[in-house]
Amino acid sequence: MRRTLPKDYTPGSWRVRREFLRVPDAFPPPPFKDAEPAGDAASRVAKALGVPEADPAALRIAESWEEIVGPDVARRASPGSIENGELVVQVRGSVWYAELKRTASRLLLPKVRAFLGGDPVNCAVRAIRVVLAR
Repeated sequence: MRRTLPKDYTPGSWRVRREFLRVPDAFPPPPFKDAEPAGDAASRVAKALGVPEADPAALRIAESWEEIVGPDVARRASPGSIENGELVVQVRGSVWYAELKRTASRLLLPKVRAFLGGDPVNCAVRAIRVVLAR
């Protein structure tokens, strides 16, 4: 971690203060607090801007997407956010878009629900909305 010295620091002035106060440190203490992790700073900024936090269920789905839907679908489609109980799935390619739009509720929804616990009433995902990725 990089630390900067105080503005009024000179080697002679610190040596005099160090001897007078009997401080064992070779350099003065930093004039600032330690840096915070980037994730904490990003969360604080997002809250200040009013950006909603990510849904834990959406994060779990994104981490395990390939094991949920299989490698073929995972190569061409990716999960997005959960909006009002709908999992948004972004698909690359119009052929796969048409196929998944037709079969998402019958094939993908049961797999996602099973992954999240299998309870259709209390499940975070009640439907799947397929959109064409830009």
